[in-house]
This record gives sequence, C-alpha cells and structure tokens, in this order.
Amino acid sequence: MNRPQSERNNTRQIHIWQFVDNWRQLPSEVINRLPKKLRADMTERVGISGESRIADSRIEDMAPIAKKQHSPTTKKATKIIVAIIGTLTFSAGTQVLTSRLGAAALPAAMLGGGLATFLVDDRATKTITKMRITHSTKQELQAIARQQQAHPPVNELDERFYSLQTALVQQVEGRNLEKQLRIDAVLAVSMSAAEWTINMWIISQMGLPGGFLIEAIAASLPITIIWMAAAFQSDRFELPEHYADLMHKYESYLFPPSGMPEAEVTELLADKEAQESRIDWLVKFVADGDDGGRLKNLAMAEADYDLNLARKEKQQLEEERNCAIEQRLFQHRAEVAELPNQFRASKTDITGWSPQQMRENKQRLERLRVQWVQHKTAELEATQAQDIQLIIPHRYSTKIRQREEDMAEAQKRYEEGRDNWSEANEGAEGDLGDAA
Repeated sequence: MNRPQSERNNTRQIHIWQFVDNWRQLPSEVINRLPKKLRADMTERVGISGESRIADSRIEDMAPIAKKQHSPTTKKATKIIVAIIGTLTFSAGTQVLTSRLGAAALPAAMLGGGLATFLVDDRATKTITKMRITHSTKQELQAIARQQQAHPPVNELDERFYSLQTALVQQVEGRNLEKQLRIDAVLAVSMSAAEWTINMWIISQMGLPGGFLIEAIAASLPITIIWMAAAFQSDRFELPEHYADLMHKYESYLFPPSGMPEAEVTELLADKEAQESRIDWLVKFVADGDDGGRLKNLAMAEADYDLNLARKEKQQLEEERNCAIEQRLFQHRAEVAELPNQFRASKTDITGWSPQQMRENKQRLERLRVQWVQHKTAELEATQAQDIQLIIPHRYSTKIRQREEDMAEAQKRYEEGRDNWSEANEGAEGDLGDAA
C-alpha cells in the first residue's frame, strides 16, 4: 500500500473507532431509548471494534518474538549439538552407574549422559516455554481488567467491549492457561538435582582448593549449560513458533482483514465510515433531539440524513463529471498542439538535387504536413466530442440517477414520518379536548 493512501486509511479507521468509543460513553438511559435494530447494529460494531483492537494489540506484542523463528532444520541441529555437549558434561551420574562395565563404561556413560541431556533439555524447554506463554496471557487479561477498573463501563456497550476482548484472548490463548504438567518440571529438576549431587560428591573427593563454594559452582556448571540451552531454545524456537500460530489465529479478527488489497481496504473503510456516521447521527438525535424543532421523530431524522447524504453524493458526482469533461478538453488541446511535431515525412534521396528542387520539395512537405495535421485534428475533435457528449456523461449518469432515486425515496419516508407524527399529535389534542 502506498504511504499517502495508507495514512488516509489509518486516519479513517481511527475515525471509525472514535464513533464506537463515543457510543461506549453514552448514558444508559439513552441506550435504553434506542430502537432494537439500531441498538443491535451498535452492539455488533462495538464487538468488531473490541475484537479487532485486542487482536491488533496482541499481534503487535508477539511480532518481535515471532520474527526470531528459525527453520526446523536449525532446531534439530541445535538439539543434536546440545545432546553432544551433554555426553561430555552431563554424564557424572551415568559414570557411576556404568563404572563396573570395564572398557564399555566410558561409552555407556557418554551415551547415558546424552540421553539424559536430551530428556532434561526437552522437559526444561517445555517448562520454560509454558511458564512464559502463561505469564504473557495472564498479563494481557490483567491489563484488560485493569483498564476496565480504571474506566468502569457506563453502559451495556462498554461492558460488551471489555467482555468480548477478554473472551477473545481466552478463546485464542486459552490453552496457555491450562495447568502445566508437573511431570515435565519434576523430571527436569529432579534429574538436574541428581546430576548436581553426584557431581558434587565426585568433586568433593578431588579436594579442589576454594572450599564448598568453588565445588558447588563446578558441580553446577553442566546443569547450568543445559538449562541455558533450554532457555535459548525456548526463546529462539518454541516461543516464535507458538506466537506465529497465535498471530495467525488473531488475524481473522482484524478489521480491515489482513492481506486485503489496497483498493478494497479503501472501499471497505469508506463504506464502514459512512455506516458509523449514519448511526451516530441517529444516536445523537435520540440523545439530544433537533434544536431547530424540524425533525419530530426518528423516522424523519433517518430520512433527513439519507436525503442530505444522497444530495451531497449527487453533487460530488456532478462535480467529478464536470471535472472529467474539463480535463478532457485540456487533454484535447494538448494533443492538437503536439500534432505538428508528430508529422513524419518519408525519407527521400536528394543526392544531386538543384536548389530549385530543394525548395519545391520543402513546399510539398509543408503542404503534406498541413493536410496531415488537419486530418488528425478532425479525428481528435470527433473523439473528443464523443467523449464529452456520450462516454463521460454516461459514465456518471447511472450513478447520478441512482442518487436522485435515493433522494426521492428518502423524501417520501420523510413525509411519511411527518404525517405519522401529525396524526399522532392530532389524536392526542382531540383526546385532551374531549376530556376538558
């Protein structure tokens, strides 16, 4: 999307959300006076706004991490490297278990260390990843709750806005809130603790200088390497994959939809803005009435808005049509002015020509040029006349006629609303007279 158009669309979308935010602040008594259909339309739009905004916010939060995603091949290679390192650093426990195997003790210990490393690394990676994604989801739900507490809902639309945001996060990320399998953490921690204990016992037999602290640090080194590798894999592989999947799920709730072509986005936002503006006009009439006293009921207000909108659109179409005709005239003038420069005579061999022959040939070419320009000018004028008299007017005539029909229909509804109001008030006056 080009930048100017993108900025205009962003401005238009902000304007659409402003309508929704204004409705969320309406007093409840105003909401209760709205017709059911109008209230239903507002409820739907508030829901779309709430879900779209929380989806956009979550995608923005997850995008930096999701961008770190690496290929499956890199992920497998990293796990293999970690397992190899584990065969050298995480095999103290297996050395004790295989000490009686003689020559096969060391290979068996290294194999056992590799398998133990793979298991601890896999469980630790899952544990760390689960903790981080659960924390992220809880933080988002808490942020929505804090926002709702800071700005308590004033009507049912505001309540729906927050409830749908919470419901969407729970729907998309609900699995993150499920309790983590304790076996993963217990297995990873217990095996790490066992390895550290055996390492500590072996090192203590060596009598290293520095006392217990140095021995504890030395014993912790293999376990630290494995857990650092698990944290790295969680950050570089597991979280990016998980967040990329969540982003894809959230994209279906964005408005306008993700990946929509620029022209369609512009048209969609324009139509949406027009709908929201119409609803907002009707809501303001219900809330404040008509200061001039001309509009007596909602039917008249609705018809009056549609009438003015159709009249405005008709005027815009007529201006566009006149502008198109004017631009066509300017184009014609430029094309006619350029004709003399476009004439190309066939090349003639003038070898051996006399000055008299040269002059006569020049005069002949000038006559040909004038004739060619006159002929082309006539063609351009015929094309221009057809464009101005037929093509351009026809391009706009259907749309203008449709706006005229919309105006007539809106005018009819306006008069019907006025007649209904008059009949209702005449009946009320009659009842009051009879009672007197």
